[in-house]
Amino acid sequence: MPRARALRGGLPFGAVMATAGASALAGRCGMAPLVRPLLGLAILQAGWVTARAVARCCADFPLGWRSRWALRPAQAHSGFHTVPLGLAVIARGLLAVSAAAATRWPLLCAGICLGAAWLTAVIAVGRFGGSLAVRGADLHSLDGTWFLAPAVLLGAAIATDRLAVQVEGQWVDALRVLAAGSAVLGWFGYWVLAVLAGLRIRRHGLGTGALAPWWIAMGCAGLAAAALGEVLHNRPLWLPALWLSDATALSVSAAILLSVPVLLLSARFLLLHCGFRTAGSWPPTFSTAVFAFGALQAGRVLHVPLLSNLGVGAAYATLLFWCVTAGWNLKCAYTAAFAGRRRS
Repeated sequence: MPRARALRGGLPFGAVMATAGASALAGRCGMAPLVRPLLGLAILQAGWVTARAVARCCADFPLGWRSRWALRPAQAHSGFHTVPLGLAVIARGLLAVSAAAATRWPLLCAGICLGAAWLTAVIAVGRFGGSLAVRGADLHSLDGTWFLAPAVLLGAAIATDRLAVQVEGQWVDALRVLAAGSAVLGWFGYWVLAVLAGLRIRRHGLGTGALAPWWIAMGCAGLAAAALGEVLHNRPLWLPALWLSDATALSVSAAILLSVPVLLLSARFLLLHCGFRTAGSWPPTFSTAVFAFGALQAGRVLHVPLLSNLGVGAAYATLLFWCVTAGWNLKCAYTAAFAGRRRS
């Protein structure tokens, strides 16, 4: 396997998710002035990526929509999950701003963003699940990006539960049920994929693709802990509190266990093989952010200070990873632009 590919590239909304995650954690690190600028940057990134996608769709319009919407192998659909997940993280950030603001416009923007997240989530998860149902699950092609499917449900659950806290009226109970159901479904989906990923690694190893997406397997476990811990405070009566606590503990334990090989393999790549010649991948930064959320939430609901301290440490690491990845990508973009000017 070409080792230089291990951290190459990124996902369409990867930078959006990472920037919004860093924004949400900046306040936990005593850097509150960075919260809104980073959130604003995440919104600008989302707008830029969306504008480019629309322009590409318009350019491809003569080719017709049938080929674009045809079901392909599951791995071809996994990247689109970054869109609803990125929108859900932005919605959560807007809700945090709304809770501290005197005006209502952040809440309105958060509601619109969350509605778009749920709409694209239905499309993304539906196409991914439809591909698995029609084409079957090919273990050899399974990689870390498949964990984005349950992560979409978990991220939407967190934002939906936060929205339920800030709104009033008959929609509150419906939002809480939606958040709880999404969190539980995402948690079960994570463990189904974890079993399949274990079988895949046992039979085929890590494969010949990029290794950075495997960070998502760790991050999704942290996101599951964060979602279940969030729902635990406003759970519907049909959801046992003890089960939620146990599932949260199991999820954060899985995230901690997975973090060891992920960090060691990544450090090995960076020290021995990385020349910072190609664009850096964003999944490690976002995965560290949701790992921090999971540890912080688990420490709060399980009353384990060690987990809370681990979450704070991961929050600082997230901001560090964000700066490194942003600088890495800016350096590569500058190098590519300079090389283009020289050729012209």
